[in-house]
Amino acid sequence: MGSVIALSGSPGTGKSVVGKLLAADLDVKCIELNTLIFEHQLHLGEDANRGTLIADIEKVRNYLVNLLDENKERYVIVGHFADEVPEHLLEVLIILRCNPVVLSERLKKKGWPRKKIFENLQAELLGDCTSQALVRHDHHQIFEIDTSEMTPPKVVEAIKSILAGKGSEYIVGRISWLRRLNAHLVHQIMEEKRLPS
Repeated sequence: MGSVIALSGSPGTGKSVVGKLLAADLDVKCIELNTLIFEHQLHLGEDANRGTLIADIEKVRNYLVNLLDENKERYVIVGHFADEVPEHLLEVLIILRCNPVVLSERLKKKGWPRKKIFENLQAELLGDCTSQALVRHDHHQIFEIDTSEMTPPKVVEAIKSILAGKGSEYIVGRISWLRRLNAHLVHQIMEEKRLPS
């Protein structure tokens, strides 16, 4: 049976770039969940408001289980809902985090609509990916890395230290934007009044 290093996080935190670099460094395959869903039609149709496919989570899980049951390879699996990887296949789950001020700039550069940026900033502020992961997996398997000021190669090095059992500085629960950011700014983001800059 194969094993998975899963990378989750809000859009704009660096999952795709880091996932490819990590997979190349470890000489393993990288699976982008969005690509997998599109290519194998593992979806329920399109969300017209968001312009994205609605993943069929059960089909995605079944696909991954079948893939990993057939071989003993190690994979890097990247996606906003990589926490859906079944527990028995998961080696570690790394959640990439990013300061909402920095994340706002990254999403603006991608040309995202204001509403979609607010939605993702709110999810990051509340640690949505982390809280979902904690519902599904043992907290000892989950780690968080703040990518706000780290280059992708540095993030890869941090992940490798976690894989080597030396990632105590990345244990889940140390990142809280609600504690770090100005309460007025948090309120403006949550009320969708002003994007941080």
